[in-house]
This record gives sequence, C-alpha cells and structure tokens, in this order.
Amino acid sequence: MKDLKLRYRPGLPNVLHGISLSIRGGEKVGIVGRTGAGKSSITLALLRIVEYTGLISLDGCGKLDRMRERIDHIPQG
Repeated sequence: MKDLKLRYRPGLPNVLHGISLSIRGGEKVGIVGRTGAGKSSITLALLRIVEYTGLISLDGCGKLDRMRERIDHIPQG
C-alpha cells in the first residue's frame, strides 16, 4: 500500500489518508485498533469494494479476483 486515501463520497473528507504499508511475501498481518480507527475502511479498500486513491498491490498481482483470494476477513463475533 502506498499513500492510500479513501473517502466514501466526493466532497466528503478522507476517512483514510497517507497510509503506507509494505508486507513481505508469506507474512500474515492483522489489522487491529479502536472503534473508528479505520479497520473496516482499510479492508474495504483492500478488497476494492470502495474507490480510493493510491496504490495497492498484493504479491505483484493486479487482478481483482486473485487479490481477493489472498485476503481473509475474520469479523468480530
């Protein structure tokens, strides 16, 4: 991820801004934080459910279906 920015509608402020992250191949990463910290927004951007600006690349893969296969989501129970 490089310089990720996300807003839910044009004209609204960014809910995520300036996020950069690099993870080595084979690593497993969890996204944790307080309520309202942006965990769900990051997940929506990773799965490309919402539009964002910046660059997201997983294992150098740009195909959406292959990217989604590499992400697991464990919702709070």
